[in-house]
Amino acid sequence: MPVGERLTLPFEIANGVTIPSGSYDWTRYRLEGGLAPKRRVSGQLTWWFGDFYTGRLDEVELSAAWKPSALFIVELTGVRNVGRLREGRFVQDLAGTRLSLNVSPDLQVNSFVQYDNESRDVGTNTRLRWTFSPVGDLFVVYNHNLRTADPITGVRQWGFDSNQFLVKLQYALRY
Repeated sequence: MPVGERLTLPFEIANGVTIPSGSYDWTRYRLEGGLAPKRRVSGQLTWWFGDFYTGRLDEVELSAAWKPSALFIVELTGVRNVGRLREGRFVQDLAGTRLSLNVSPDLQVNSFVQYDNESRDVGTNTRLRWTFSPVGDLFVVYNHNLRTADPITGVRQWGFDSNQFLVKLQYALRY
């Protein structure tokens, strides 16, 4: 897969690794294998490799799902990037899990939790979707984020970062 990008300003890709401005072209390759999504246990493993800006990047993606019933689904995801560039080396990890509860075709609850080693933060997103009529949906979303380092002191301990509560009502008027 050919890729290209023109950076008008330097870009910090990881802590301490900054790509200088300029024009870049590279080629990426992919190997992939997986189990059919229709099965009770499914998954996929993907390895992207090749050139990347001024060096090389290996990216491994893993996803797995367990569906004990049509009502309940558990998914696990993980991504690991290992970059070796002229400007420095970096490793980025991202891990997440999603729980889905399908009470009925008209009522679903999904919750997603994610952690990354770059920010060392944990974020959650929980969404309720209720279809109360063929043309109307109600969405209730709650986001909660925890951080492991105080931005001012740099002390590493779990602490509150942010909360967000959203409600959206969607209704189509037909005439």
